[in-house]
Amino acid sequence: MCRILFSLGKPPRDILLDFVQVSRRDRTMGWSHGSGWGALWTRPGSYGLYKSIRPIWEDYVEPPDGYILYILHSRLASVGEPTLENTHPIVRGRYAIAHNGTIDRERYKAALREEGVEVGELDGSTDSELLLKAIIALGGDETAVRKAAKLAKPYLDPQEPVLNFVFVDLAGLAIFYTYRGSEHPHFVPVEKDGIIASEPLGQREGWKPLENGKTVVVKF
Repeated sequence: MCRILFSLGKPPRDILLDFVQVSRRDRTMGWSHGSGWGALWTRPGSYGLYKSIRPIWEDYVEPPDGYILYILHSRLASVGEPTLENTHPIVRGRYAIAHNGTIDRERYKAALREEGVEVGELDGSTDSELLLKAIIALGGDETAVRKAAKLAKPYLDPQEPVLNFVFVDLAGLAIFYTYRGSEHPHFVPVEKDGIIASEPLGQREGWKPLENGKTVVVKF
């Protein structure tokens, strides 16, 4: 599984640097997430994006100050080769996604088609881009996120039935969705709003699991 860091405002430096460390070897399963990494930072009217197919611990670039929303993602590839097109955050037009989990792409695409949802051709080869295009085709809002997630759940990897992602409309909307059929929760600091991570970061005390099935909606 991949590692995600979602933050309103630039994360403290100790959290950023610890994200690099847990990407190298996470504290949940002991896995290394070295199939590339990326960062997205945005505010009304502008955004920046950095992506690399190198591991984050070999190629870390700190995001700039002055933006409202920051998303970092380190990839452990399960579907799609380590290419820039497949590296997260994936941006298509004014929409973006960073995703953790594995969806059976062909079965999900067939289920979408049965619902009348046509996503067109993919630029890359990931289930994540398919999920993004499904959300866009369904309307690009919270209802669309919930619908796309509901349709995806039957096709999650049965060994790791998790679906965690951040969907962003760069016009001013971010939605974090989390679902787990087994206990791989994402976490939020108890005393600090606006940060979600795949596991506790920084001092690592005072974090709590994000409620299963939770949708966090942010307008900026």
